[in-house]
Amino acid sequence: MQIENLLYDLSKAKNPTHILVSWSRMGTKVSTAKAIIAIDDYEKSFLPSNIVKTLYSDNNDFVPYFQSSKLYFIDNEILNNMLSSQNNVEIPIDYSIMFDTNYASYIHQFVNNPSSNLNNEVFTSIALLLRENYQYDFNFYLIENSKSMDLNSIYDFSDFIQNHNEIYQNIISLELFKSIDNTLFKNTGKLNYTITKSEATQKATDLITTLFCTKQGIEYLQNFTFMQKQMTLFLIGMLNIQFSSNKSPQKKIYDLFDFMNEKVGVYFERESIVAHRYFKEKGKLRIFRKIQKNGDTTKILETINNIAWDFVTPRVMEFFMRFGGEGKFFLPFILSHDAGLKEILQLFNVKACLIDEHLGFIPVPSINTQDYYESENCTIDFESYFSKENKSKRATTLNKNREVIDQLINEECNKLIETISKPK
Repeated sequence: MQIENLLYDLSKAKNPTHILVSWSRMGTKVSTAKAIIAIDDYEKSFLPSNIVKTLYSDNNDFVPYFQSSKLYFIDNEILNNMLSSQNNVEIPIDYSIMFDTNYASYIHQFVNNPSSNLNNEVFTSIALLLRENYQYDFNFYLIENSKSMDLNSIYDFSDFIQNHNEIYQNIISLELFKSIDNTLFKNTGKLNYTITKSEATQKATDLITTLFCTKQGIEYLQNFTFMQKQMTLFLIGMLNIQFSSNKSPQKKIYDLFDFMNEKVGVYFERESIVAHRYFKEKGKLRIFRKIQKNGDTTKILETINNIAWDFVTPRVMEFFMRFGGEGKFFLPFILSHDAGLKEILQLFNVKACLIDEHLGFIPVPSINTQDYYESENCTIDFESYFSKENKSKRATTLNKNREVIDQLINEECNKLIETISKPK
């Protein structure tokens, strides 16, 4: 129970003292853990000024995981160093820029024709990349594009290139872009690639082969696509609840909790709060604006699938925060022009995260979930919801869904289409 108390304390922390006191109480219980916490009352920044100035600006398309740049980093080693040293403690932090599909295409366009007619926001973001020596990661782009692929078998490389050459060409261009001499560009405005086209092609070939032409790579991608399908199922259930009755938001959220328990097999904490806001605002959240009562349902599943990928994006970022990077801590940023994705990360507004070797990655919302529901007069019985019986039930449902998720999505989507098409 002490971990739950720590998470609650982190969600309320306003300054470093609050964090240090809460963390020190845990002792050896957090010996394999580390945390990142956003706090308002904190002038010093562990982040370099160029990171804060560039990547946390509203004037470009960089999307951070944390909405605040005032981040505090802690683990037992850092705590001990702080207590034993009078000097500033150095914390190894790694950063990486991930590209969504549109930006990968923009980079490809830029590499092959630097004078191409890109819009101002896109060109500004690309110019910022060229002036700084950032780390890049292309896995997110490949994960996002795996949604259109058959992941039931391992690809032969030549077959992959034949069927998905655009992806391959984009990766080659991204590798070339990554090699641009930033210092030369900053001083002269000239582009100089430090690797050849054939070297970039080999790097792209190696990455594609690792992800799509090996058993381990396919299993890695399957985990993300299953997560996205579970999110699709959750969103279909949420939309069906919204359009099927005029119940109050409080009653609709009860129905959604039942749906997660009975059909999804997963408790989506942050997504449930977004769903409650959607119910409360009578379906007016911008990201769902294309789905309306008596609206066109021709491409509704495709629309929900795309929204689900946006909802999954923070969880992909969390995966890389847990396993990626060379430093003790890893901060991912996504380069995206997608307003829906930006809206979701703002809605989630993560206050902190705990990363533990045994517990995994635990995000801490800026609003404590139980406090939020109580303030909205939603009396959720969390003790019952997280009883051994209900957790076991959800685990069984989740395992079953691995075999029947596509069928479930189609069944629930047909119900949604019927609900939406009914006259008001």
